[in-house]
Amino acid sequence: MGKRFFFVFIVTILLSMAASFCHRDTLSLDSGACYMTRINDKTIVVRIDGICNKSLIINAFQTDSLNAEPKPLVFEIATNGKGGTLEGTSLQHPAIVRWRFGQNRLVCRCWSAELPRKFMLERCEIDTVRYCRQLLDSLYSVKMTPDVEYARANGFWTSYPDEDKPFAEIYTERIPQLIKMEEQPLCMDIYEPVDDPANMRPLVLMIHGGAFYNGDKQDETYVKWCRHYASLGYVAVSLNYRMGFLPYKNAIDCAGYRATQDANAALRYLMHHAATYRINPDWVFTWGTSAGAITALNVAFMKDANRPESVTKEGKINKLAPICTETFHVKAVANMWGAVHDTAILANHNIPVISFHGDADGIVPYDYGIPFKDMLNSSVTEEVNRQLNRAVSLVDDPSSNKFLDKARSILTPITEKIGDWTEPFTRPVWNMIISPMYGSACIHKYLNRHNIRNKLFTEEGADQHSLHVDEHRNIVPYFYTIQDSVARFFYTEIIEKPINIRQENPMAQYFIIDGANVAEVHWQVDGGALLELSGNKTKIVFFKDAARHTVRVCGKYKNGVEFCEEIVV
Repeated sequence: MGKRFFFVFIVTILLSMAASFCHRDTLSLDSGACYMTRINDKTIVVRIDGICNKSLIINAFQTDSLNAEPKPLVFEIATNGKGGTLEGTSLQHPAIVRWRFGQNRLVCRCWSAELPRKFMLERCEIDTVRYCRQLLDSLYSVKMTPDVEYARANGFWTSYPDEDKPFAEIYTERIPQLIKMEEQPLCMDIYEPVDDPANMRPLVLMIHGGAFYNGDKQDETYVKWCRHYASLGYVAVSLNYRMGFLPYKNAIDCAGYRATQDANAALRYLMHHAATYRINPDWVFTWGTSAGAITALNVAFMKDANRPESVTKEGKINKLAPICTETFHVKAVANMWGAVHDTAILANHNIPVISFHGDADGIVPYDYGIPFKDMLNSSVTEEVNRQLNRAVSLVDDPSSNKFLDKARSILTPITEKIGDWTEPFTRPVWNMIISPMYGSACIHKYLNRHNIRNKLFTEEGADQHSLHVDEHRNIVPYFYTIQDSVARFFYTEIIEKPINIRQENPMAQYFIIDGANVAEVHWQVDGGALLELSGNKTKIVFFKDAARHTVRVCGKYKNGVEFCEEIVV
C-alpha cells in the first residue's frame, strides 16, 4: 500500500506539472528544478531531470532523512482543455487533475479515490541573491594614483631600485651622496578598487625593504601585492621613504627612525584624506619586508618615549606633515623577516601581528642577535675588500685615498682570514656598527606571554633572508602563501566573528550559522533542496545521486562587508 501510494502521489504531482508545461504561462519547468508538497504528513521533493517532447523524466525523493534515494520514473503527457492526465507504467489508476496558477505555486484539485481532493505543489526554496567573499577574493579592477606627495623632509635619497647585486657593491655606489642631506619629496603610490560597493574600505600601508639603503615603492613584489589587495577591496599604498646612512651605529639608528617618521606622516596624510579615498580609520594595517617590516612594527608600536637616545636629534615621531593632525591606530601588522630593537615597545598597544621568518636568516635575526651576521662570512668580507679597492679608484681626492688605503691596511688582514677564528676579530667591530635586535621568534614569544593575538610562520633551515623571492629577485610560490595568509589574518580583525556553517550533528538535516555579526543571510544548496528557511538556520535534503553536496551561505555583516562561505558535506 505504501509503495502504491507513493507512486500514485508522484503521478498526481506530475499531472500538475504537466498542466503547467502545457500552459506556457506557468512556473518554470527547467531541467533540475525541484518541487515540494505535503500529503498525509509526508513531504516529497520531485526533481525534473528532463523534458523531452511529451515526456517528463523525473526523480522523486522522500525528505525524512539527510540523504534521500532517487525514485526514477518516466511519464507521458496527455491533455485536454480543462486539465490533464499522466499515464505511467507504475500506475493502476490514472488520475485527473485540474489546476490554477498562483505566486510560485500550483493549486491542484484531483479526482482520485487514493489522493486528497486538493493540495498545493510549490517550488522548493530558491534564493538567487549572491554575494562574494569581499576582502578575501579578487573582485575588482584596480586604479593606481602614482607619486602622491605626503610630506617633505631632509634626507639622502628616497629611491634606489633593487638590483641583483651584493649589498657591499650597492652601498659603495652611493657613498658620494652620503656627504650632505637635501630636502626630499616623500611620495607614495595609491591603489584603489574600482566599482566596489563599500562606503568605507580598509587601508594597508606597504613598506619595502632594503636595509634602509635601497629599494623603491615600484619594486615588482610590492606592485603585485598592492594590486592584489586593491582587487580584494582594500586601499593599498606603497611607500617611498628616506634612506641612506654612514657606516656607524648612530647613523644606522637614525636611518631606521627617519623611516618610522615618514611612515607615520604617510598614515596621518591618509587619515586627513580618508573621505577622498573612502578609508575606514578603524581598519588601518601596516605591512613590510625586512627594513620595511621593522618600520611597520615601529610605526604601530613605538612612542616618543621609546626612541633611542641616538635619534632624539631627529625630532618627534610625528614631526613631519604638521597640517595632518589626525591620529591613527594600527589594527594589525604583517611582519616579514623583521625585528625590533626593544620588545618593550610591544606593550604600548594590543596589536595583533602575523610574522614570516626563516630560522637560519643571516641578515635579520630570527631570534635575538646582530643583523647582517653573514657579513662575518669570509666570502662576504672578501667582497667588502673588493669594493674598498673599487672605492679607492673612484675617489679622486688624494686625502680620501690615503684614508681608504689606511682603512684597507687595517681591515685586510682581518677580512682575508678564513675560519671560525675570524669572528672574535670582526664581531667587536660589528657590535660597534649595528645594534642587536629581537627577531620574529622573540616578538611571537612576547605577544604570546601577553595574550596578544599573533601567528608565526617559521621556515625551518631557511638561510635565505627574503622568502618571497629567489637569489635573483624572482618571485617564488611562498610569495602567494604570504599574500593569502595575511589576507585571512587581517580579515579576522575586520570581522570579529566570521560566520561558520555547522550541522547540528553529522546526519542532521539542519545547518546553522552564528548570526551575532550578520545583517543579511541567503542560503543555497548544490545536490539537494532547501526544505525550510529560518534566517540563520535551514533544513536540507541531499539527493544521493548528486555528484556533490554543498551548502552555501552568503550575505552581509553588520559593518557592510559581504561574505560567501560554503562547506562540502
